[in-house]
Amino acid sequence: MGAAWTLIEPVCHLLIFSLLFSMLRGRTLVGVEYPVFVLVGMAPFLLYRNTTLRLMDSLRENRSLFAYKQIKPLDTYLARVIVEACLSATVYGIIVFGFAWFGFDMAVTFPLEWVAMLVLGLLFSFGLGMVLALITHAFPSIKSIVRMAFFPLYFVSGVLMPPSYLPQGLMPILLLNPFLHLLELIRAEVIPHYTPVDGVSATFVASVTIVLLFASLGAYRARRLHLVSTKNG
Repeated sequence: MGAAWTLIEPVCHLLIFSLLFSMLRGRTLVGVEYPVFVLVGMAPFLLYRNTTLRLMDSLRENRSLFAYKQIKPLDTYLARVIVEACLSATVYGIIVFGFAWFGFDMAVTFPLEWVAMLVLGLLFSFGLGMVLALITHAFPSIKSIVRMAFFPLYFVSGVLMPPSYLPQGLMPILLLNPFLHLLELIRAEVIPHYTPVDGVSATFVASVTIVLLFASLGAYRARRLHLVSTKNG
């Protein structure tokens, strides 16, 4: 069921929101079919969300492996990122094949830049997931809060609509969300003539990613023995 849900979840999202949007506004958005627009943003967001949340639970799920001295908590974090990336790539490939079969244009305008932005987002998720893993190891009760926080992020990160459709008075606050920057930049590399909202910057995401990686790896090194010796997380 877990493996099946990896494919079913994005398909359900696409069907539900595409049907609602077609009834309200038509089939196209910013010059592209709405299902394609959603898929290009939703697939990376689900990858980043799942990576972050799986990293947060990785320590508890793999605790039995720490009986082998050569396996460290960092190994489980890295393995989880690789697994999530492979699963998401497989699911995305299946959905893209299905879209192309039904006549949607699934070409990527700038493939190298697109891959670079996906990797940047994955590094950001790795840093964020490690930070959350270390925090929730010390305070396990906040895990549910972290999971719930991704629900509003799904809507304010521009997954379903371009950020230009969101309240412009809130844009300075919304632009503090790195996921919004990532999805806008990814769409700009895939959709021809797509213009990201003003204020979107790859430099901002890279800066936040560097800070998260520095903080998470530093905190991990300081607490790596404590992570193995306790049963929290």
